[in-house]
Amino acid sequence: MEVLTGIQQVRCASWHYFFLAIATYYASVLLFALRWKYVLKGTGVDVPLGELFKANLAGLFMNNITPMSRGGGELLRMLWVSKLRGVPMGISAVTIIYERILESIPVMAMVAVGFLYFTTSEALVLMPLMVGLALIWMKWERFIELTLRVFRVDLSKEERERIVALRKCSNVNLVGIGASSLVWILDVLRLKLITLAFGLNVSLPILVFVSVVNLILGIAAFTPGGIGVVEGGLVGTLTYFGLPPTLAVSVVVLERFISYVLGSLSGLMVLLTSGGREVWRALKSR
Repeated sequence: MEVLTGIQQVRCASWHYFFLAIATYYASVLLFALRWKYVLKGTGVDVPLGELFKANLAGLFMNNITPMSRGGGELLRMLWVSKLRGVPMGISAVTIIYERILESIPVMAMVAVGFLYFTTSEALVLMPLMVGLALIWMKWERFIELTLRVFRVDLSKEERERIVALRKCSNVNLVGIGASSLVWILDVLRLKLITLAFGLNVSLPILVFVSVVNLILGIAAFTPGGIGVVEGGLVGTLTYFGLPPTLAVSVVVLERFISYVLGSLSGLMVLLTSGGREVWRALKSR
């Protein structure tokens, strides 16, 4: 009954806020593509932004049908630029890993803000992550060698040198961290717009915390795309902060419609219309 009431609330939402929330979602995907483009350029590889945008959409679809959020999307992105654009698999793999390293900086800042606003002890979970990232940064060359072994890819000496030099590319690092920061700002903004659609004025620290919970649940959940786990966790978090259960369900329904349903449909359309079938066949063969 509560879910049905939440759906009825959705029908009464202010739709201009909803459409703005959709716009922030696709703006985030574009920023992901821009970040990847700069990281690839740092290795001497130039791939059109539109192609990377499509690869990211296809990756989102794959993420939403595989467990633990990014279970298959990253591999699909690697194969996309390798199969359709001739980028060596090792370079595509390392650039995606490097993206994640750059992304972790604003993510850790967001997690710290989200947790420290309410408590300090939980923020200690950041320490192992920070130590791990510091070790990767300091032992970058050895980390590259390990990555290339894992993906069983042989690169020329010149290609290896370009990958190792990524760490010293200040413009790549600035764009990568900046784009990642904007993505997470847009993520919080999307939640703000969805709550405004129901006439709710939820404070930004709470929305940052909810965004952190969304991120953690999406990564940790073993169901495809976090189905069930993410929704239940977000509804529980919102009700904990005082939202009526029906409104909490309504906010989560709209958020998941954008990030899961629209994201999946967009990625599926890309796979069906933009050469993704070849990539899909290569992915299934692995």
